[in-house]
Amino acid sequence: MNKRLEEALAGKPGNYILPFFWQHGEDAEMLIHYLHAIHDCGIGAVCVESRPHPDFAGDGWWRDLDVIMQEAKALDMKVWVLDDAHFPTGYCNGQVKSHPEYGKIYLDHYVIDAKGPLEEASFLLQVKEDEEVIGVVAARRSTTEVGKLKDAVDLSDAIRGSFVYWSVPEGNWNIIVIKQTPHGPGREAYCNLIDKDAVRFLIDTVYEPHYQKYAAEFGETFAGFFSDEPELGNTFGDSEIGQSVMELPWCRELSDRLTACWPKDRAIFLAALWSRISGYTQKSRYDYMEQLTRLFQKNYSEQIGEWCAAHHVEYIGHVIEDNGKHTRTGYGAGHFFRALWGQHMSGIDVVLQQIRPGLSDRDFYHISGKETYDGIFFHFALAKLGASLALYDEKKKGRTMCELYGAYGWSEGLKLMKWIADHMLVRGINWFVPHAFTPAPFPDPDCPPHFYAHGQNPQYPWFGDLMRYMNRMSHLLNGGTHHANVAVLYSAELEWIGRCETVKYVCKVLAEHQIDYDILPAELVDTPAAEGYRALIIPDCEAIDPHLAARLKTAAASMQIIFAGTLPTVLTDQWEASANLSLGQCCCDQDPERLLAALDALEVREIRIVGKVPDLRYFHYVQEDTDFYLFFDEIADVTARMQVALQIKDVSPTDHCFWYHGWENCLEEVTTDAQGRILLNCAPYETTVLCIEHAGQAAPVSPRIQTSADAPVKVEINGPWKITLRDYRGKEVAADRITLLCNITGAHAYPEFSGTMCYETTFEWDGALGECADLDCGMVYETLEVSVNGVKQAVRIAPPYCCRLHGLTDGTNTLRLLVANTLVHALKDPLSATMPIEPSGLFGPVVIR
Repeated sequence: MNKRLEEALAGKPGNYILPFFWQHGEDAEMLIHYLHAIHDCGIGAVCVESRPHPDFAGDGWWRDLDVIMQEAKALDMKVWVLDDAHFPTGYCNGQVKSHPEYGKIYLDHYVIDAKGPLEEASFLLQVKEDEEVIGVVAARRSTTEVGKLKDAVDLSDAIRGSFVYWSVPEGNWNIIVIKQTPHGPGREAYCNLIDKDAVRFLIDTVYEPHYQKYAAEFGETFAGFFSDEPELGNTFGDSEIGQSVMELPWCRELSDRLTACWPKDRAIFLAALWSRISGYTQKSRYDYMEQLTRLFQKNYSEQIGEWCAAHHVEYIGHVIEDNGKHTRTGYGAGHFFRALWGQHMSGIDVVLQQIRPGLSDRDFYHISGKETYDGIFFHFALAKLGASLALYDEKKKGRTMCELYGAYGWSEGLKLMKWIADHMLVRGINWFVPHAFTPAPFPDPDCPPHFYAHGQNPQYPWFGDLMRYMNRMSHLLNGGTHHANVAVLYSAELEWIGRCETVKYVCKVLAEHQIDYDILPAELVDTPAAEGYRALIIPDCEAIDPHLAARLKTAAASMQIIFAGTLPTVLTDQWEASANLSLGQCCCDQDPERLLAALDALEVREIRIVGKVPDLRYFHYVQEDTDFYLFFDEIADVTARMQVALQIKDVSPTDHCFWYHGWENCLEEVTTDAQGRILLNCAPYETTVLCIEHAGQAAPVSPRIQTSADAPVKVEINGPWKITLRDYRGKEVAADRITLLCNITGAHAYPEFSGTMCYETTFEWDGALGECADLDCGMVYETLEVSVNGVKQAVRIAPPYCCRLHGLTDGTNTLRLLVANTLVHALKDPLSATMPIEPSGLFGPVVIR
């Protein structure tokens, strides 16, 4: 049997979870209590969240971190530290205020309209003492549309003091003044993350003090640092390159690099960052974003990563990816892959209700109830971005981390948490940072839910079941590699130079038709990282830059190039349009059926499924001697159980095939249909793993738990039920309003009740049927613990609420079902106002098969 599978079955997986552990200056007793509460959940690490602490890197911080380090070491836990005093990373523990030389610098401009002819005109330069004029450009307005220009002239040599002198020719002209300035809309007192010295200052103010304090534990108990959403930070608005009102990130090294790119007409190229100047704009914006993101990679991400590696710890974290910001400035870092290249894990985050069942195919409202999320990006592209980066960068060792669960509100319970975890696992996410444990006084209003909440979260007793499940599943998805036959081109460079539909639409088509894929950055298209792909799909776009065109010509020798849309303009080395692209390419005109037909002609499918099941996701992970195929039914309709036939490619008669059910931590035999195809039985919210072992003896397996789809009803349990309610504070609540299985928090019952609901009854059992049977509890909201005759049998936190019973006796047996809801009914937090609140309790029907 595969070693990792064997370790998971034995309850000995590794640890792949490091939840945020918020710090506010609590006393040692409270910190130790919380560490034990975390450890008791089967978690082997914490990420100490510094943001709320009043004395980061001061005496109070070291006092508290000493306690955490000492107790974590005793518990054999690892400690990570979030790398700044405030969100986002780059605050340098507040020291930039006294060192403004490390603060942000912006490239800015303003425009003067001039009507010619006007001989010997002059134009006043509005420049503050701490600003510097970079250049002045004149360009003729080619239409009445603002920002569309031609006939550009560099006037920089005509600057004399506070004026620029120029005789305006006939026509309408724009005079564009370009300047460097420390004044901009970004966060005050934050360092310039594209400047090498500024990032070194961040290291000196945050990283070095921790090393000086805990050098002996670096690489031992002290595992590393976590960066939270570092940003270019030049705007809080629309940050797509070319916005006429947007200041741009700037530094001396970026200026030097662009001078090397543009030995002639430098000022005109700079002006083209905001205006559409014929012959300049595409190259200008490509070169600027190319050099900007390379500097973020080199001076920020790689500098910190190299420092951490030299000090025997790891560097992890994530940037903001929301709604396209991963290819832009502002909140983003310009290029997802480059921004995280220096880290030792890939990373993403899913918070604030960004992923929800049933909303994958549309935009939907977020926690404000006014602005919207890009549902297709979040559900089909985000996790794949993270997992793909981990595949391509060796130092990441195939690891992708996701910060998850934060700021969904108290309406998020373990049911949704498991769905989100499965959503991530089936896309290749294999490390997790749950958000969060907070020892602040209950209830802490900061970004709930909180998993422990001083023991007052009624679902905490079963949170450990979820964590142990995630560790088991992650154990299978580490140490090997993902296998896919299709790559989708990362669209950053395509977006910088023109209209482009991002990767999300192609990803959605592939996922809904069970074609697994990776997202490939342009710089890797013609490298060994792309070997093994049969097809590279390029999203519908306006133009292809000359660098990508050259790479595609090389790559076309080993894989099919497929354009999801029409054939784009190809730009030559001189950045002129060309129609010559002889790659044997295929164009699909944005027709999903043509795209699928092109892929089928290449035989890229690893699995074939009878019928259409658009909500079924799969992920192929290869260990040394075993192939794991994860399947997850993401459908929101919990009643829509599926059974589909799978045809798995490249399975030999000598292979051993069986199912691994991660929640139950058991193996199940494979069944086939008359054509020999493997039958997949999958319920909504359920993940299962098809294991194909290529060596060794067949693993011991068990029969599947029976449901209404495959077994007759033996016993229907109709009560009478003894119902006991206990609220989250431990106080028993009289259940005199409850006589039947119903919604405990309904309008006419206990609408503000949060806690546990205990249902007890007896049933008769014929001993001749044996001492085992399968229980199906129907609809439950939402965690369920099952006991029979006083013996705990199973825990279920999400559908299907089915389990195997043992120890049944002839005659009367006692059944106890303990159900817990969330704290939303009692606390009514504002974050929960934008999600439906499910009912509470056991609805049934309850049957034994």
